[in-house]
Amino acid sequence: MITALLLAVFLGTAAAVILIIYLIDRVNHLEKIASARNDKADSMSGDSNVDSSFLGLSSKALWDAMCGKPPEGFNSNDLVALKPRYEHVLKKHIESIFAMGVTDGQAGTAKKPKPTTIISTLRGSIESWLPPQHVSTIYNVAFESVTASAEDMPRLANSLDESGSLLFSRTELTLKQALSSVLLPRAEEESEQLALEDSADASAEDEELLL
Repeated sequence: MITALLLAVFLGTAAAVILIIYLIDRVNHLEKIASARNDKADSMSGDSNVDSSFLGLSSKALWDAMCGKPPEGFNSNDLVALKPRYEHVLKKHIESIFAMGVTDGQAGTAKKPKPTTIISTLRGSIESWLPPQHVSTIYNVAFESVTASAEDMPRLANSLDESGSLLFSRTELTLKQALSSVLLPRAEEESEQLALEDSADASAEDEELLL
């Protein structure tokens, strides 16, 4: 009888200890969640330099919206109105990737570019995201262009233009000027030079035939 009573007391005490440990752990977990939420709210309210003209969208959510996959509850007309503003963000993001590739190419040290970057606008700044495969293509073209030969430049220009065309077409924007003509002027100049040389060779051959 006494043994059974002692056993019951022991089990009750053990259950009480386990319950207290669980409650303490649960309280600590809830405090961490509350603290994280408060820190995030303070950070958002304190950042006055964020471009709020994109309806709260940024990073991959902004890219998806511009590609026709907006979050639930967004008005398609509002997203269409954002297209001209997003075009500036897209161009600046591409230029920043290319500039990074050129800098690393001059240093001779290749890096893995991130798909996100902060773009400055007239209204503040916004985090932009681009598909990693296109980021890598643009970066690699820029990196190689530093030491590329004349024979390599047309290949690099084609890769850059193809990647740029895909980015603009996916976001339903019009690429008014090939990226290579802006970021790789050497490629255009050398293509024109090759065309002139081919024309000169053809003229010389015609003169020889006439003689």
